[in-house]
Amino acid sequence: MRTNLQHATRDADTSLAAKVKAFSRRQILSRSAIERWEQFAQSNPYRYILTTPQWVDAREFWKTGEHTIETEILPFLRRYHVRMHCGLELGCGIGRLVVPLASYFQRVVGVDVSPSMIQRGKSFARDNGIHNVSFRAISGPEDFLHQCGELTGFCDLVYSILVFQHIPDFSMIEGYLHVIRVLLHERGLAYLQFDTRPRSVAYRFKTQLPDFLLPRFWRRGIRRIRRSPDEIAGAIRRAGLEIVAQHSPCSAYHQYVLRIHRGQSETK
Repeated sequence: MRTNLQHATRDADTSLAAKVKAFSRRQILSRSAIERWEQFAQSNPYRYILTTPQWVDAREFWKTGEHTIETEILPFLRRYHVRMHCGLELGCGIGRLVVPLASYFQRVVGVDVSPSMIQRGKSFARDNGIHNVSFRAISGPEDFLHQCGELTGFCDLVYSILVFQHIPDFSMIEGYLHVIRVLLHERGLAYLQFDTRPRSVAYRFKTQLPDFLLPRFWRRGIRRIRRSPDEIAGAIRRAGLEIVAQHSPCSAYHQYVLRIHRGQSETK
């Protein structure tokens, strides 16, 4: 009986992997997008990862990561009784959240589209003697699945903060959601942030302007892209996930708590 259940689970995950590949065929992350984040990484990763109005130096940058883990992620983990075996961050940058989270998890993996960000994260972890973290560069959903294939069904937490709001192509986001479904443990949770503010007239006007007329953080690649809650909910459902809870809906910091759809997890 256990063997049959394992086969059913593997077949379901294979089907989801095929869907990820289909999304990747439709929209592979453009080289220009990767190059743009490479430029950010080489120019000033602290400034482009944490786009706050106030300037923060490297020391303060890492402190903001510790603060986010202590005040946002840890309360979330405790509230939902999440196991702390394996955590994964999608869009980890140089490890602002990966590094402090490593104090609580047995293993933490960070992935990002910028090889330079990943290299900086590896160097920081190595220089500070942090041995339970790893960093991997990816080029899109299919590569994400390929790079993290050994984590299938193993991740207790997959989280992404201040990342999806910068991805212009929604099919790319949907592809990532399918990979998250594949990687999550049957009792694992995803914690994802989106900007779901209404698309006002001012917002629509600004997105049509050429970059040279816009402030630095309103330009393509770094600007915040607003998504409707209905659009996001539909993608979550199609990925085989379900919403457990939402916080701060219709805001710039709309947080979704997701798990594998119960109809699927109950077969495991």
